[in-house]
Order: sequence, then C-alpha cells, then structure tokens
Amino acid sequence: MSDDLLNVGPFAKRAGLSVHALRHYDELGLLKPTEVDPNTGYRRYSTSLLTTARLIADLRWLDVPLHDVREIVAAHSSDRARALLESHADRLVRTRNHLDQQIAQCSAYASEGVPMPTIANTVVPVQLKIRVADKDRARRFYEDAFGLAAQVIRRTEDADYDGYLFGDYGQPGFFLLLLVDDTDFDCPGRSTLGLLVPDLDTIHHQALAAGATETVPITDAEGMPRASAVTDLDGNWVWLYQG
Repeated sequence: MSDDLLNVGPFAKRAGLSVHALRHYDELGLLKPTEVDPNTGYRRYSTSLLTTARLIADLRWLDVPLHDVREIVAAHSSDRARALLESHADRLVRTRNHLDQQIAQCSAYASEGVPMPTIANTVVPVQLKIRVADKDRARRFYEDAFGLAAQVIRRTEDADYDGYLFGDYGQPGFFLLLLVDDTDFDCPGRSTLGLLVPDLDTIHHQALAAGATETVPITDAEGMPRASAVTDLDGNWVWLYQG
C-alpha cells in the first residue's frame, strides 16, 4: 500500500468522521475512496482527501444538510457557498427561536398545568386570509390601528410564516388572521376562509359532492395540521383543517 494511502479506520480518525459516515458518504458519492480492494472491499483514502473530509465534518457539525454540503464541497464559486451558509444560518436562528418558544411553553405548562384540547364536533371558522398589495405596509397598519402583533404560526425547514394568532389551536376562541399577497400560492380565489372540521375526510368529500372543486388534496403539510382545500362555486378558496 502506498505511504500516501490510509485504511478507512486511520483516515476516519484523522478526518474527525466515523467509519460509518465515510461508508455513507461513499454511497452518496460525496467522498469516494481513492481505491477499493477488489478482493476484500477495503477502502483506502489518499491523505490529500483529508482537507475535504474535514470540511465535510465541520459542515455536518453545523448540521448543514447533506445536499447543501455536496454543493459547498463542489462549489467553484465562493458566492454560492456563502449563500448556502447564510441560508443555513437563518434556518438555525429560526430553530433557536422555536426552541425558546418550546421552553417557554413547557415552563408555562409545568407551572399552570396542561390544557386539554377541545375536540371539534362541528365546523368552526378558524382562519381568514386578507389579500394585500404590500405585506409590510399592511402589517404596520394592523399594528398601529388595532395593536396586533404578528407572530410565527407555521414553521418549515426553509422558512417561517407569520400571522395574527388569537387563542390556542384546538381551544375555543382560536382564530388566525393572515395577510397574503400575489406570492402566496394558497390564496388564488376571491377570498380565503379556513374551517376546522371534526372529520376531514368526510367533510372534504361532502364538499366535492356539493359541487366544490378540489384544489389541494388531503395532505400532511410540513408545519401544519392535516388539511385540504377546495374552491366553492364562486371561486372562493376554503381550507379544511382536521379538528
């Protein structure tokens, strides 16, 4: 074996990666060994790969997704790598904020008790979407006019979505007021209403039988309860949420 080649164990230690991780990265094509013994299947790595391996280890420690790690490692442009890392930093900030809210909620439950959710037994309006031309201007208006404060109401891996939240989901009095513009995919109709329903499957198909058009099939969207959407006979958009 060449002095420049390391077996997988020593290479893993010097790179700060596990042997299992190296095997996984080989399968993904992210970090291929320099040679593989055709008889034993043993993988050997050139010491020149240590720089890349350590970069991967650093990025994974930062919890950068593997698909972004691949792009950063292969990036010929520092601008692209910078953009990916800035996007991940934003994701980490959202995660930190989410954890802060979870900690606060756990502390409140510990001191005040856990409220039992109310099971919906009828259709209840729980969401209204208002189309606006300028979201920032609209937010300032609702803050100045009515003292409303926007807060995060849905979290996904890529973004947080805000709105005006009244009460707690599943509790009497819960309601969402959302401001949407032409960039929002789920408000193509003349108006948009959200309904909490006791049985999503039944109500969804009941609406279709009554003449509604299915716009979003029953689905489990990230950061949302199980939901679907239909449009009524006049083109108004109606979200249905499982109670």
